[in-house]
Amino acid sequence: MKFDKETLSYIVPNSEENGFSPIVRRLGDEREPASFDKLKTIHDIFWNTATENPNTPFVGHRPFDPKTNSFLPYQFMTYGEVAKRADNLGSGIIHIAQKRSSTPEEKETVNSRNWCVAIYSINRPEWRIVDHALPTQSLYSVALYDTLGESSTEYILNHSDALIVFCSLDKVSKLLQMLPNTPKIKAIICMDDIHSQKARNPPVHIPSPFNTTSIDVLKSWAGSLNIGLYDMKEVEAIGAADKIEQHLPKLTDIYTLLYTSGTTGNPKGVVTTHHNYTESTKTFYITRSHLSKPVYISYLPLAHCYGRSMENYVVLSGGQIGYFCGDVPRILEDCRALQPTYFPGVPRLLNRFYDMMSSIIENTPGVMGEISRRALSEKLVNLRSGKGNTHPIWDNLVFNKLKALISSNLDSMFSGSAPAEPRVLDFFRVVLSVQVSEGFGMTENAACVTGQLPTDLTSGNIGVPLPRVEIRLRSVPEMNYYVEDEPCARGELLIRTTANFREYLKEKEKTDEVMIGDRWFATGDIAKINSNGTISIIDRKKSIFKLSQGEYVAPERLENVLSKQPLILQSFIYGNSRQNHIVAVIVPDPAVFIPWATSLLKSKNEVLDDLSLESLTKNETVKHHFLLETQKLSRESKVQGFEIVKSIHLEHVPFDIEVNKLLTPTMKLKRFDAAKYYVDVIEKLYSS
Repeated sequence: MKFDKETLSYIVPNSEENGFSPIVRRLGDEREPASFDKLKTIHDIFWNTATENPNTPFVGHRPFDPKTNSFLPYQFMTYGEVAKRADNLGSGIIHIAQKRSSTPEEKETVNSRNWCVAIYSINRPEWRIVDHALPTQSLYSVALYDTLGESSTEYILNHSDALIVFCSLDKVSKLLQMLPNTPKIKAIICMDDIHSQKARNPPVHIPSPFNTTSIDVLKSWAGSLNIGLYDMKEVEAIGAADKIEQHLPKLTDIYTLLYTSGTTGNPKGVVTTHHNYTESTKTFYITRSHLSKPVYISYLPLAHCYGRSMENYVVLSGGQIGYFCGDVPRILEDCRALQPTYFPGVPRLLNRFYDMMSSIIENTPGVMGEISRRALSEKLVNLRSGKGNTHPIWDNLVFNKLKALISSNLDSMFSGSAPAEPRVLDFFRVVLSVQVSEGFGMTENAACVTGQLPTDLTSGNIGVPLPRVEIRLRSVPEMNYYVEDEPCARGELLIRTTANFREYLKEKEKTDEVMIGDRWFATGDIAKINSNGTISIIDRKKSIFKLSQGEYVAPERLENVLSKQPLILQSFIYGNSRQNHIVAVIVPDPAVFIPWATSLLKSKNEVLDDLSLESLTKNETVKHHFLLETQKLSRESKVQGFEIVKSIHLEHVPFDIEVNKLLTPTMKLKRFDAAKYYVDVIEKLYSS
């Protein structure tokens, strides 16, 4: 394996082993400030910032005004105010847990600390207050996705041994319904005010259906179950009245449990320590130190490592966090109200922004439209020829107005969680005229693996190893990926970093499967190391299956190919070792599919009284021509013959999280569940 002279990484000498590539590290010497030496835990990071910047605005939200049915401007709490509330809350949690413990063993567990508290809510300032309160008493969190279904929530609460749950008001009734199946829970602490006179009106954080009567019912219900129901302000008051001194964590203590949204079976509880997340936080700071005191819009779920790590980085930087109003379609409204300098993106949302902004450029009439389209074309040419992403004329004349749709103060955008389309990244680089970079991380390493350098304006790669991170590849013969491949080494991506997790909770066998050799984490992702030292994810190992003639199929890669077809919204590709070809369940995109199918039937002189999505997906003519379109795209994408779908089922009901439960909270397809859900459909596809 060799790199170009203009490389962005370096190969560790004499680090090759049979079946493994050499070890690759980041090029350069980016050292952390000396003052960071004293920061050993996430608690240290927050308390250091709060001590140095007590009056700096920290967390903000937009209160909801029921009179006008609208959200008001952002209101912020300072670092000092949050520190005081966190200190009181930590003390109050211990008091509540002691009060609700009924046996000597339970009391001993509470007093010895290092036990789990669940957080079940959308992103909001109280989420962060709880997150900073728990370490003051050496407690740790388990974060629950706001969108989790009942069975997954019950499983995580029981598996994590959580004793107390913090939640928003809308989750209280759901939790009370689960309590007969979650016997370890002692108390529910509501983030919204449920005891004061103000609670007799709708809460100010979010529009709420709750009123006096329903809150009284919740209190009575909790009492009948012998469960404590408190609100946060009440617990803070308890803690302040009888202060329990802080009981601080060690760097090896658990900071948080994040459950990976497994695509098969139950989710795995990833145990990460204060050391893991502190190292990750420092690493992000080093690579973003040019973004002094960022203003950050928080909408990425805090049950996901990406959102959690980004907020910890903002805390270390002494920046501000503005929480979205709870409605992702209104995220641009929140951005314009907050004016963030840093926007964390995910491909799904960036694609929506892209569709909206590119449509504006495409459809602007007259001279201004011609100028806008010329400006975009010229800047894209400049970008791809290495001339940068700014322009002295076009930016002021055209693109600053588009940038203002997000934030006029924006100076950085980052995309993570899944591969982004290169055309989308390039579009934002030239339209926003800011650093737009892509990176890679996982729950098992606190989101800290790779990232593009500020000077890297290319697409199609996830950058280079971050400081403190080493990567290498190992050959995967069954998929024909080898570290000796030319021109680029290919294989499974392995990661070694100080941010690597401790273990999967109560699952040593699964931990041992992925932690190999000298603490290398096997990701299950197939990558290639490019000649300039950057890394590209090209495939996925874990979801592969073998056909009857011995060919291996990677369905995720093929689904990514199909996703380029505008007719397709979602797809599930299936095969097994008893069959010699693959089949697919495809959810069409109604906005594109219905006009296409209607036009197709008209051209065939076929009359259909019902032109609904459901009716069109059942039409045999439509299905036949839809299959031809997918096969045409597959051939154009140069996939192997055995990788071309031979039969399809058109599904009018999208895969989702709550109804058919075929998606994880991070919008990944649950293959095992999908195969069971569509077992009859799949059998019919193979028999036809």
